[in-house]
Amino acid sequence: MKLNQLFTSHMVLPASREIRVFGEGSGTVNIKFNGIEKTADFTSETWCVSLPPMEYGGPYEMEIILNGEKTVLSDVYVGEVYIFAGQSNMQFEIRESSYPEEKWVSNNNIRLFNTLRMEEGEYFLPSHGWVAAERETVGYWPAIQYHVATLLAEKGIKVGAISCFQGASVIESWVPKGTFERAGINIPIGDRHKDHVDAWFGKWNLDSQLYDFTFKNIAPFSVNGVVWYQGESDSSISEGKVYDIELCELIKVWRSDLLDEDLPFIVIQIADYDERNDEGWHLVQEAQLRVEKMLPYVKTVVCRDICESDNIHPPTKLELSKRVADALRKM
Repeated sequence: MKLNQLFTSHMVLPASREIRVFGEGSGTVNIKFNGIEKTADFTSETWCVSLPPMEYGGPYEMEIILNGEKTVLSDVYVGEVYIFAGQSNMQFEIRESSYPEEKWVSNNNIRLFNTLRMEEGEYFLPSHGWVAAERETVGYWPAIQYHVATLLAEKGIKVGAISCFQGASVIESWVPKGTFERAGINIPIGDRHKDHVDAWFGKWNLDSQLYDFTFKNIAPFSVNGVVWYQGESDSSISEGKVYDIELCELIKVWRSDLLDEDLPFIVIQIADYDERNDEGWHLVQEAQLRVEKMLPYVKTVVCRDICESDNIHPPTKLELSKRVADALRKM
């Protein structure tokens, strides 16, 4: 038996949500955490033990015994946890942004967990577990995660950010095979954005590729919400016309897999881009605005008025992050 990769020392668990501890293998599991103890037997290839919702607090220890083998995780907090998902603008790091280095600071109240990417090349890996922000390595934090977590932690709580991104990824890769076909969408490959068939990007842009490789490895971890920033790679005219339906289907799948039908979703509308001032790009932007009216507990954050339009990766991420943090507070 083994624990899922998310369960390490320094992790943050979500307040006011059922806490799920899970992994692979069969046998007997015993969990002790914050005065609660549970024991259960499992005969399938996976296991999951649920603990009741808790208030903000910590640091705690979590003791996990799998078939008699004990693991103790330390410096565990109950705070707020969010998944930050999408493509390259969610992957965009502080050192690439306009945020000045003299403002980079250590902050033990914010913690990051980076999932494994197919492209590789990240500074922080799952093997590092949950890492607190340190002045020397803050530059390698994704900018939106760093800023949003910092802003939310100002109320004196621990905030955890789970990165779940891949640059130049298409939305079809983030859902199970057949999801969009069942919703009546079947766009010929020739009518899709070129990233679908790019010689390099195509490795992770097959249907369900990132859903299987990345997202399924963190479900059903309990979180307080999801922030989604994607759409540049689905900006053909044909795709833009149905992107709202596709995004709604993704939200429903992710909510189901994360066992929370009311899970808040923040959708970041893609910024204006001078080189793509065309119908397909604008159709995606319009679709992203519609989504908040199509499903409950969804909020679209507009950034076109505060982000540079001469770069597909706008370097100014702080003002956008303020809007995201504000939307999460209200949700």
